[in-house]
Amino acid sequence: MIQKIQRLLISSFRWRLFINIIVAYFIAFLCDLALMIILQHTNIFHLSYEWLYILAFFISLLIFLVTFSDLMNITLKYIDVLSGTIQRVTAGDYEVEAPIKYDDELGLLAANINALAKTLSDKEKESEILKENERMAYDAERNAEKQKNDLITNVAHDLRTPLTTIVGYLELIKNNQQLTKEEIQKYSSVAYEKSKRLQSMMDDLFEFTSLDQANVKVHMTTINISELVLQIVDEFYPTFQEYHIIPEVKTSQNNLFIKGDGQLIARVFDNLLSNAVKYGKDGKKIKIEVLNDDETVTIKIMNYGNPIDSADLPYIFDKFYRSDASRSSSTGGTGLGLAIAKNIIQIHNGEILATSHQDKTTFIVILHRLHTNE
Repeated sequence: MIQKIQRLLISSFRWRLFINIIVAYFIAFLCDLALMIILQHTNIFHLSYEWLYILAFFISLLIFLVTFSDLMNITLKYIDVLSGTIQRVTAGDYEVEAPIKYDDELGLLAANINALAKTLSDKEKESEILKENERMAYDAERNAEKQKNDLITNVAHDLRTPLTTIVGYLELIKNNQQLTKEEIQKYSSVAYEKSKRLQSMMDDLFEFTSLDQANVKVHMTTINISELVLQIVDEFYPTFQEYHIIPEVKTSQNNLFIKGDGQLIARVFDNLLSNAVKYGKDGKKIKIEVLNDDETVTIKIMNYGNPIDSADLPYIFDKFYRSDASRSSSTGGTGLGLAIAKNIIQIHNGEILATSHQDKTTFIVILHRLHTNE
């Protein structure tokens, strides 16, 4: 009941002002009566009744003004708080919050101040997000421009060497009439091999460009990944024999299935095994493991030899990235093999990563397992 009366009394600023006047007037009236009684009984100045009334009136008026001022100071202090809050909001402090003490116009003003501060805070955050998005878009545009320039530079670099060799040998055959049949055959063979290398590089570039498109189409089928890995390892046996490499294959189960594009997945392990042979042939051993749990199939390809430098390891899946040591005619490819593998695995919502330490480098492919009754 008391709370309802209190809420009624402070539900309107005008009503509260009226109440303050009534309270101050009532106190002044009581003081006026008390003063009249006291002055009449202690009339030490021997004043007439009219002068006593006037004196009591002015003293009561003073009491009324002091009482009314004290009562209004409570409201004025709250107005000062709201004024300070507005100044802080104006200065840019949008986290400030005005206290809502009354259910009247001042309380509504405080609520509006809080709503304004929240709106300005939200606008400021939106502005910061827009600025960040603009910055990211600008960085993305610059990065795209840099990638385009890198693409041109790397393609030009990789195509120039075999093309220069081809042109040189063909000019030698064309301009030198004294060459023997054996020399012509030798130079033609070199030009042919370089042409095949040039064709392979162009094929890699075309394949990477195709896979790098967001709308690439894949033909998903059920794949026995255990059999696929064993089949690709069998296809590499001539290469293993050429470099005297001993492959070790281990599978946790004979029939592990995934959902994927068979040709693309085969290309991944073809690229990884080619990479393992190129950079691990000195180790004379390559290990392939096919492991699984309830949700995933993990394929590990390990080669032994010189490890990948820790500074190069985070970038080996970037297109055209090759460490300086690997950029040579014997091992340096287009720099797209691992990038192509990464794109294919990402298309299949899988994960590919690499570790390298001491004399062992491991490429790890993780794919989602498909449970089937086959």
